[in-house]
Amino acid sequence: MLSVINVDESNTWDTIVRSFQKYDVQYLNGYAKAFEHHGEGTPILIYYEDDSTRAMNVVMKRDISEAKQFKRILPKNEWFDLSTPPGYGGFWIEGENQEAVEKAYVRFCEEKGFVSEFVRFHLFSNYRNCFSGETEARQKNVIRSLDEDIDDIVMDFEYKVRKNLKKASRSGLRSEIDSSGKRLNEFLSIYYGTMRRNNVDTDSVFSEVFFKTINKLADNYVYLHVYFKELIISSELILYGPDNCYSFLGGTDEKYFDLRPNDFLKFEAIKWAKKKGLKRFVLGGGHGRDDGIFRFKKSFAPNGIHDYYIGRRVINQSKYDDLLLLRSGDKSFVQDKGFFPEYRRDVE
Repeated sequence: MLSVINVDESNTWDTIVRSFQKYDVQYLNGYAKAFEHHGEGTPILIYYEDDSTRAMNVVMKRDISEAKQFKRILPKNEWFDLSTPPGYGGFWIEGENQEAVEKAYVRFCEEKGFVSEFVRFHLFSNYRNCFSGETEARQKNVIRSLDEDIDDIVMDFEYKVRKNLKKASRSGLRSEIDSSGKRLNEFLSIYYGTMRRNNVDTDSVFSEVFFKTINKLADNYVYLHVYFKELIISSELILYGPDNCYSFLGGTDEKYFDLRPNDFLKFEAIKWAKKKGLKRFVLGGGHGRDDGIFRFKKSFAPNGIHDYYIGRRVINQSKYDDLLLLRSGDKSFVQDKGFFPEYRRDVE
């Protein structure tokens, strides 16, 4: 009823994922591999099937001994926990027997001796309703519905967006859809410049290998570049599945902010997605609950605000407590119920 597909079985993995009528891009092998390169763990695909229900889930298996808090303390290949890849995940279920899926999965996790699991729930999955751990609405995400005519979509934008689009048009900005990654070097220059400007921690910045792995997701990604004259001044990587596309990663050259390339890029992405027949454009959230990034995204879909949920599950309470006990040897370590799993929490 429940089977495991390893990351090197890419053809089997993707055949299963694409057999789901409404699969999404976050479940594909290449997406998981990219985050493996980023150090998120070893991806595995969990597949469940019975007479009435099918389900799939992608998790990153993480050796706790490789966490900096436990190096030279724990033996390798003995203590593991699980996490969905960054973005959106958890079980994608077709059929009514959701409880059977959850019971089989929990039993699997217990038998394999996993300590804990952290879940980033997909916005369009109902798995959260049967999840047996704790759930929390962590922040808000913005979703732009593409059902309306493009003129009606524009009228739904906040006034400042429509004003900025007019300025971008007068400035002569133009866009290009790149479905092959041929402009990757220009994209990386923009992306890394944006990361430096925003003082993003080095560990959170994605490598060239990460993007080259994403670029193997044929028919599930495009880059959208914004040009001023012959220069790319803003660029974004967009991922997509059968119904939804996602604003994933990108940046803008700060010297050209005044031309309003960010507003122009988002509008061009919406037009591209609508022409492609997609149903939703997920802009995501901000770094905080109501920061400038969130308010910018919200301006494109003032009525498209949805809760984004995370889930926490302690699978082996005894081992979880043992790990906390090991951390207690560090006098600067203080438990924080808001961080999960607590044993991975950094200290200042």
